[in-house]
Amino acid sequence: ANHLFKTVRAVELLGTAAIITGIRPAIAQTVVSLGIDTTLLKTKARLVDGLRLALQMTGRMVVDAPGGKGHQQQNPAGGAP
Repeated sequence: ANHLFKTVRAVELLGTAAIITGIRPAIAQTVVSLGIDTTLLKTKARLVDGLRLALQMTGRMVVDAPGGKGHQQQNPAGGAP
């Protein structure tokens, strides 16, 4: 766990931000027991949430593509098919 946070700090020294996703409970407990300061650390439970945060930080966002999963097509009458 300590190596992970040292890597995050090194990345920040290069002028970028790190987002950590999917930390297991055992790793989280180790971080707490080591007394690592996580106040400035960006963490998300799921990879998809981490990707959304990364895009948001750069002024972008995820949208459904027409015809993609979760996209409803409109029928000629204006309602959902």
